Amino acid sequence: MTYPKERHLFPGGNTYKGFFSFYKYILTQKDANRIICMKGGPGTGKSSLMKKVAAHFKNKGYSIEYHHCSSDNNSLDGIVIKELGLAILDGTSPHMVDPIHPGAVDEILNMGIALDTDALSSNKGNIMNICKDISNNFQRAYTFLSSAKSIHDDWSRLNSSALEYSKIITISESLKEEIFNKQKPGFGDERHLFATAFTPNGIITFANDLTNEFKHKFVLKGGPGFSKTTILLEIGKLAQKKGYFVEYMHDPFIPERIEHILIPEISTCVLTENEISQTSFNGKLYNIEDFCNTSILSRNKEDINYNKKVFYDLINKAIFLISEAHRLHDDLESYYINSIDFKILDNIYEDVIQKFEKYVPL
Repeated sequence: MTYPKERHLFPGGNTYKGFFSFYKYILTQKDANRIICMKGGPGTGKSSLMKKVAAHFKNKGYSIEYHHCSSDNNSLDGIVIKELGLAILDGTSPHMVDPIHPGAVDEILNMGIALDTDALSSNKGNIMNICKDISNNFQRAYTFLSSAKSIHDDWSRLNSSALEYSKIITISESLKEEIFNKQKPGFGDERHLFATAFTPNGIITFANDLTNEFKHKFVLKGGPGFSKTTILLEIGKLAQKKGYFVEYMHDPFIPERIEHILIPEISTCVLTENEISQTSFNGKLYNIEDFCNTSILSRNKEDINYNKKVFYDLINKAIFLISEAHRLHDDLESYYINSIDFKILDNIYEDVIQKFEKYVPL
């Protein structure tokens, strides 16, 4: 299969570990012709520039990946023009992207040249106070997410105590038989990103759109502790051994877990219906609870329900704090927007278009 002309993903996320980044997978150095790393404060037009450049090349028929910001899902942290091997990334905090092969592959674009620094200096105290408040809100949000992780661990233990592992093995074997009927030479590459994120607007997922055109969909349904990541990793690693490229979509809460895997060359994906995104999918369904000891699940039901309540209370508090940080960020942006020379931003846009147009085949 070929990817759709438009894809939406998250390259980073607000997790129980704090901000977690997969930015190096947006576009690898070996696949890139040019990567522009933008620097500049909030409100300096980074996301707007990316949207304009993306629209320009989308209108020319090229495929665009939109990499959204988990702290503002309506804003962009990056775009990729797939066929041309071109990308623009927001290289500012918290991801701090810098050129790896300066000039040869990547370069810095300083959006700050459009700023009236004298005007900003006169508001130094207010800007510093807002930045401090934003940081405090994020730190509090991560504290609540970390607390939710402890409850989530107990919930996982209660569920896993009911698992009948011999039956879980049958899920993996069944998936292997249905998915793989041929092998390619070599070992397949991998890519790691998020399809889902904790954002100011709640838990947002692009999973349905990402997998809409896949012909073969398999769905693992169940809460924490039901070995979904184990199954996904087993299938993903086998796909790579058979020569297929695999996209691993990580869990937005616990980034070392896997939420979904996509194997585009054989139009196949294995998805999870889980306690975080709470999203349903069409596909062949494996309900993990059907492979559990129902008497143990019944015995643990009261404790599981208690954990669920506490868990979602903590998650909702974290999301509220992320939304508060976003509200403050809007206040911060207003100082920068009022200090911007938009003519300079227009010139920057034209320069980027000219640079990227050099890679369009004649």
